[in-house]
Amino acid sequence: MRKNRKHNFEFRLRVVQEVIHFRHSSESIGKKENISSSLVKRWVAFYRKFGEEGLKVTYNHYTGDFRLQVVRTVKAESLSLLQACLRFMVPNESIVLNWIRIYDAQGPEGLKGLRKGRPIKMPRKPKRPLTREEQLLEELASLKAENAYLKKLHALVQSEKQKEEKRKSSRN
Repeated sequence: MRKNRKHNFEFRLRVVQEVIHFRHSSESIGKKENISSSLVKRWVAFYRKFGEEGLKVTYNHYTGDFRLQVVRTVKAESLSLLQACLRFMVPNESIVLNWIRIYDAQGPEGLKGLRKGRPIKMPRKPKRPLTREEQLLEELASLKAENAYLKKLHALVQSEKQKEEKRKSSRN
């Protein structure tokens, strides 16, 4: 199975119609189309509940209150992940599962502080004007790095010349 592949609406509709109208199993269609059978089952469930609009469900930005409502409903009513996705129009079970894990680990406040996207790894230093001494030290460090780079480059060129001379002398 290939991951991280987006499927357009026409493809989803064709797959769902093969399952519903031609009575093929989700597993056989999944193998034929090289996608997971659970994905096919999810598409069929969304199609049966919402029609063609169910296949157009996309990822949204969810508020902390919405996430909390979903998790509390799942826990209170013992919903499966697919049932929760269908009820709340969330396109993937892994989203709901992730919310449940965060809720269990951090409580309700953990769901309210979620940010979309990749987390910031290193905090940025606040920029302040440099003193003359700091400017000179930065320039010195830059020049030292440039000097070291040029020395390494010169040594590399010299070693290449020596190798070339050895090749020429061994041919003769």
